[in-house]
Amino acid sequence: MDLNRQPGVALHHQISTMIEDMVASGRLRDGDQLPTEEDLGAQYGVSRVTVRRALQSLEARGLLKRQRGRGTYLSVPFRSAPLPMPMNAFLSAMAERRSRSTPSVKEFGFVPAPLDVATALQLDEGTMVLKVVRVRATGRTPILHSVVYLTEDVGRLFTRADFGRAALTELLQGKGIRYERIEMVTRATLADVTLSKLLDVGIGSALVDVMRIGYDEAGRPFEFQILRGPSDRFHTHVTIKG
Repeated sequence: MDLNRQPGVALHHQISTMIEDMVASGRLRDGDQLPTEEDLGAQYGVSRVTVRRALQSLEARGLLKRQRGRGTYLSVPFRSAPLPMPMNAFLSAMAERRSRSTPSVKEFGFVPAPLDVATALQLDEGTMVLKVVRVRATGRTPILHSVVYLTEDVGRLFTRADFGRAALTELLQGKGIRYERIEMVTRATLADVTLSKLLDVGIGSALVDVMRIGYDEAGRPFEFQILRGPSDRFHTHVTIKG
């Protein structure tokens, strides 16, 4: 995410959000050492004071630990917990919600998997995967930006036109591909320059960020997807029964 240097958007908050994004995507993991304040300042083009404020914010929330003489390390308290929600019911609810909006395909093609995608899909970095970028809208109002990566064998089953007419779940079901499970992480993030244009929101606006990994019936991850939408237009509702 590019830093927004316009007045009123705190640089330190943007940097702390970027670090959180790297944690959520798997590029940074629990126990990893962060670069020095000087190196981070050079990387983002900001002062040490700004970097220090970003790190202090993360430390106050328990995401970082400073060890005198050794450096700053990630301390991620997150642990995933499975929800006892029937898969068929979940997919039906998602399909119904998607059917109320219209997809527009912004990008479609096979690309070398970057590290975070390769990690999620248990592939070697650089392995070819299908990348599809879409924006869903209700009328003229954009509600959701999605980036999906599919393993090459699955991606070869579809065309660009397919993604312009139906939800991914429906496309997969049409090819006989079923989910064994889906892992999801929901968090908050900020709109960068690209997302602000595609979603028609201000730079730095709050977005809901959903990252999910889909596994087939053999337990193999084949789908890695990142969905982002304005918090006032996109939400996830889950009912858990005991």
